[in-house]
Amino acid sequence: MTNKELKKQEEDLEKQLNHQLDVLKKESESWAKVGGAVLAGGLVSYGATKLIRGKSKKKAKTKLIKEMRDEGHPIKVKKPKKHKASLMGGVGKRLFMVALSLGQAKLIDILSKKVTDADRKV
Repeated sequence: MTNKELKKQEEDLEKQLNHQLDVLKKESESWAKVGGAVLAGGLVSYGATKLIRGKSKKKAKTKLIKEMRDEGHPIKVKKPKKHKASLMGGVGKRLFMVALSLGQAKLIDILSKKVTDADRKV
């Protein structure tokens, strides 16, 4: 191959790379917007339910405890149970991370194939 052919091939490859990066940026913007909207909606709904349920349950519970104390009933306080360490929790997390990375790699492959197919058609 001559220098001219190499330079032309280099320019073509740079154009393809820039095009792929542009497509990836456009697609990732839409995914980021959707993800942000879902996250914001989840946080708002979680906060609203926490506010609504938390106050009513606490008030009812403290009212009940006060009534029982006034009547002379002994109140037993339950100690929280200690959680035993298990192997499955750590393994599950690791398997999830492996599956996530494999899915990400597969998604990148699919997107790059679409971009190269689009470049060949143009």
